[in-house]
Amino acid sequence: MYGGEELKRWKRMVTKSKSNRLSVFNLPSVSRMLFPNGIKLLLTVTEIFELEFAYYESKTLSKEELIKRGAYFESIDGIETFHSKICKETSKALFENCSKSTISYFMNGVYSTGYATHGLFPYRGKFHPQMIKALMNIMGIKEGETVLDPMCGSGTLNVEASLIGVNSIGIDKNPFACFMSKVKLESLSLSLELLDEALKNPKEIINEFLKTKQVKEKLLLAEDEESKIKRLFLLAFLDAMGYARRTTKSITLLFPQVLSRYIKQVRSFLIISRKLNLKLGKGKIEFGDARDLSMIRDASIDCVITSPPYSFAIDYAENDRPQLEYLGFDVDTLKNEMIGLNGKSRKEKLQKYFEDMNRVMSEISRVLKAGKYAVIIIGSNDIQTGGIRLENKIKEFGILHGLDLVREIRKPIKGIRNTMHEEFVLIFRKEV
Repeated sequence: MYGGEELKRWKRMVTKSKSNRLSVFNLPSVSRMLFPNGIKLLLTVTEIFELEFAYYESKTLSKEELIKRGAYFESIDGIETFHSKICKETSKALFENCSKSTISYFMNGVYSTGYATHGLFPYRGKFHPQMIKALMNIMGIKEGETVLDPMCGSGTLNVEASLIGVNSIGIDKNPFACFMSKVKLESLSLSLELLDEALKNPKEIINEFLKTKQVKEKLLLAEDEESKIKRLFLLAFLDAMGYARRTTKSITLLFPQVLSRYIKQVRSFLIISRKLNLKLGKGKIEFGDARDLSMIRDASIDCVITSPPYSFAIDYAENDRPQLEYLGFDVDTLKNEMIGLNGKSRKEKLQKYFEDMNRVMSEISRVLKAGKYAVIIIGSNDIQTGGIRLENKIKEFGILHGLDLVREIRKPIKGIRNTMHEEFVLIFRKEV
């Protein structure tokens, strides 16, 4: 799975060229050495870890599979990939009649983090979607198999799994994270006709958001198509609420702008999904606790991909306070129940965090099938953890519960300044 004959051959060529420095410029590019003719990477593949994952994908998938489910490729033998087409459709819809500042903000992320429904409610500390798709490809996950993210956050794994026909389960202790993930997932398969019809009377739907707690609870639980569209509108409303909190603009002014972007993004995906005849995987989002996955049977999951909360860098509950309170949840109570957010001193918090993560790794091992993979993506910050490397603790817990570390990949973190600068992709395999 991780062969490197091409790299070895490239190194031999470099060694031979040392006697004549000018001949170095005659060497093929690294990408040409890694990928055969006909494989064209996306221009946005600029990081070493992306190149590495793309290489592994090219060695794992057939050309037909690369076209349909590859994460980092623009075209294969001149045929544009599904990923590239989805991204182009998203950007075309998003940037129509947009200001330059809006285009600039979203353009950099469309091909990596903003395509399909990932761009709904941008969330701090979320997964890199392309990497998640690539990991599922590299792990050999097939259509109809089931992947799990027991700390699903904004639902990135669930959306990516659905896009390639893989079933998924997402679990989180944060009710707003569950709501957001649910909306992103179910918006992949909304009725385009009903969505357009709802847009004719947006005020009627908005009035639902101002009603009693009982009415809102009913909206959150209902499974009919109309309720799914209302939930999409509600997520846009809650997103506008967050923007209003950070700026001087009113939610009344911001909501139509945010809703317009949401509708454009979802419509663009529904249109391209029909054109590509995508067979979406089934997804399920549940409110629950990664420390107790009793709702999942032993050895029933084909792959686990998750990222423990960056509790030392981001206070998720506080970050989501306006949305959680609007939905009727007590933030302080939630904090006491979340991983890494309880304890009076930093020492107490760390001790409790490690106890919790030990339980999480035990549960991951229990539900994972023998011989299958679990991927843990974890950041590390020596200062905030008293010199303890988080990735080393995760390795320790994994080994303790029958998970063998088979690969470790380091990647930089962008967007969380002064907290964590790198994270580790730890790939474990459950003992047979």
